[in-house]
Amino acid sequence: MSKAPPARQRKMLSHSIDPRRRPHPAQSQSGRPSPSKTELPTIKLDAISIAFASLFVVGLIGLGLGIWLIYALPRQGKATVRQSPDSTSSLRAVYAEQTREAQNAEISRLREELGSARQELATVANARSVAAIMPAQPANATILDRPPLALILDAPVYKQAHSLSCESSAAAMAANYFGVGIGEEAILAALPRHDNPHHGFRGNVDGPYGGTTDYGVYAEPMRQVLVRWGLRADHLTGGIDEIRAHVRQGKVVIVWITYNLQVQSPRQVTTSDGQVVTVVPYEHAVLITGYNRNGLWVNDPFSGTQTFYPDPDFARSFAYLGNMALVIGPPAGP
Repeated sequence: MSKAPPARQRKMLSHSIDPRRRPHPAQSQSGRPSPSKTELPTIKLDAISIAFASLFVVGLIGLGLGIWLIYALPRQGKATVRQSPDSTSSLRAVYAEQTREAQNAEISRLREELGSARQELATVANARSVAAIMPAQPANATILDRPPLALILDAPVYKQAHSLSCESSAAAMAANYFGVGIGEEAILAALPRHDNPHHGFRGNVDGPYGGTTDYGVYAEPMRQVLVRWGLRADHLTGGIDEIRAHVRQGKVVIVWITYNLQVQSPRQVTTSDGQVVTVVPYEHAVLITGYNRNGLWVNDPFSGTQTFYPDPDFARSFAYLGNMALVIGPPAGP
């Protein structure tokens, strides 16, 4: 009877014959794969896969073109516009047309101003031609051109010494303009006193201004005083147009109006001689020395300044006292 192998030997033998430890057919006995029997992986492509791949590539190309169109073309277009001679020429043509229209408008405006200036020059020439055939005037008579076109006589401007001595102050301006050296006080002293202003000075010359009891004097007594000193003094028979005609002849005009052309209501009073007389609150007298197309220049004795009266306002105030005025001319010759 044979002996059993040792335990270690038995273990080794059992391992060598274990069916679970069989070598793989593709392996050699050494445990390495055999080169002759190695298999490569294969890729199978069908029509659907190729179509998807093509679409993906086309999408990438389209995306690239879109980016190029968004960023590259606008810049190229701006550069083209800036560099395009046709666009530059068109802009220059537009600017030139606008400039031409502005120049034509300015030329039209200048032509209108030139026409107005020619009319004014013709008026001045006419006034000077009239002055050339007028009677001899004192050396201090001047013709001034002021905008708007004006014919103004260089009469002195006095400020009245009493609250109600405007008529005497205006008469003193007229007399001294023609070289007759009399003052306000001398004229005032020569006037008679009467409650009828057509006959003499009504009321107190230092009375309150604007009333009808202490009042003033009208044209008739004033004319008598000025004629006594050798001046020519005539009642005005017309309106504003006649005043302008007398100023063109080198004469000055004393007019009766309301102070500062105020709107007033004429009143009727009965005087001591039984006459009904029109009186107007704030009655005033000024000396007209010039005119222009819109109104009259006056020397105002109340303020002692030269003032301009627009025609419509002057005509209204002038009518309150029946267009009362005295046209004063130089002393009559020998």
